[in-house]
Amino acid sequence: MTLLPSTSLLARRLTRFTPRLGTLTTDTFTLTSYISASSAFNGDADVSNTSRRPMATVSAGVALQSLAKQNPHVDVIRYEHKNVKFTMSHVNHFADALAIGFLDSGLQPGDKVLSWLPLHYSEQHILQFACSKAGLVLYHLDPSVAKTDKELAKKSLDKALEITEANILVTEVAGNDVNYVKIVESIIPETRIFDFGEGMPFFTPRYPHLRFPVHTGFDYEDKAGMVPLNEMLCPTGDITSLLGGAKIDGQTPLMGQLVLGGDGVPTETGDTLNNEDVVGRKVWPEFTSILMKEYLEVKGGGVVF
Repeated sequence: MTLLPSTSLLARRLTRFTPRLGTLTTDTFTLTSYISASSAFNGDADVSNTSRRPMATVSAGVALQSLAKQNPHVDVIRYEHKNVKFTMSHVNHFADALAIGFLDSGLQPGDKVLSWLPLHYSEQHILQFACSKAGLVLYHLDPSVAKTDKELAKKSLDKALEITEANILVTEVAGNDVNYVKIVESIIPETRIFDFGEGMPFFTPRYPHLRFPVHTGFDYEDKAGMVPLNEMLCPTGDITSLLGGAKIDGQTPLMGQLVLGGDGVPTETGDTLNNEDVVGRKVWPEFTSILMKEYLEVKGGGVVF
């Protein structure tokens, strides 16, 4: 991932500046227990409004921010893919920058993100925390289907975009002999002719809710109708003003779920889990491991651009 100083997507697009990134251990770990055990949050987030619940809880994003201040240099995760290691501060920094970039680009709490990334990619876990910080709902569609059946992958992506009403799609460029950008172009042909450099809002009548098709590459060559993920980052550190007064806490929806049919194609959306649910049920293992300060080695390879 890459940090860019600009505060608008168009400005970040035009800079074309793309250098790369070089506890509680019980089964009942929750954000509530985290708050009970944690020190003060130094006023970084408003967790004082507890009238709706008997005990205040915070979002995973706020918990991460507090942990990063208390343990900035603690190594928490290493990825075999790209051979990168993140400290608590790294995870918080990039998640914060991505959340701000999303909000600065016009997204609002409650909007939806569809990830078509492998679950062992660092971008996936940064995306999870960014969604928590920004109050976005994150869905995930398995991209590995495309390795064996590209037509089924197209059908699945088409249906997932339709039923989730995703505002952002995030995909890798290529992997496992699959060109994911080409698959996206086949179901969203507007991405083949659109150019984000012109500063116009993206629109496709097939998925009118979709605003940003995003890929994890580092350039616009042959894909000007998609935005590199690194250019969504906006490290101003000022997420509060962009939330428009929205309260993001442990009860804020975070993880959307897809219900798959017998052929593996999504048929409908399932229950949406809030921040507390995601952490308490450990449905995102790496996400929870980071919050528990448990160092984790994530296996799995992929293409490195």
